[in-house]
Amino acid sequence: ISSLSFMIFKDTECLLIDMDGVILDNTYDNNFWQNQIPSVIAKNRNINFNDAKRLAIQIFNYKKNTKDWYDVDYWSNMLNIDIEAQKRSKESYDKISLYNNVLDTLKQLKTRKKMILITNAHRKTLNIKLEKYDISPYFDEMICAHELYYVKEDIQLWYMLRSKFRIDFNKTILIEDTMKNINVGLSAGISGAIYLGDEKYKAKENIVKLSSIDQILSTFNQS
Repeated sequence: ISSLSFMIFKDTECLLIDMDGVILDNTYDNNFWQNQIPSVIAKNRNINFNDAKRLAIQIFNYKKNTKDWYDVDYWSNMLNIDIEAQKRSKESYDKISLYNNVLDTLKQLKTRKKMILITNAHRKTLNIKLEKYDISPYFDEMICAHELYYVKEDIQLWYMLRSKFRIDFNKTILIEDTMKNINVGLSAGISGAIYLGDEKYKAKENIVKLSSIDQILSTFNQS
């Protein structure tokens, strides 16, 4: 990482941090929607797993990047499956896992910055994950985007976030694993971002690519 990249952290007061793919491993969610739910659909409709998976993907893609995509209650009604109960099942719950050194990283960051969790996850999903790993002490706010009536892919969400929580975007860094969300956040005025994903993207001076959240401390130490 060039020394120029560290300049964006100099006056940072607030960190907006994503949850899935940043703090928690995505394996839980990916398995849930790609395997567990298709298995339930197959059983309920008496069809084979591959047909159920194709059907599920078709239904899910229709709502991609929308508020409904993340809404547990919406999918419970649409699929006639108790999604919350499925998420709480041992098969699913056991797969919720933290990335390495996450808690220590959050603990240290909390002493230095205002910490805000911003997730597209439904509040019911967030609560289930918090029951296994209570990361709430490390955050000043824990925000589910859908409760602000938008998702992170929509620029209106960031404007509402800034207004409702009085965030100075000029002194804020977004930590995300989805480049689309980063680009929208930066377009809304957030000063810079730390990208933890593996998508290809156009390099910008205000985006720093790291491989994991535990590298962030060294980034701030050098700023």
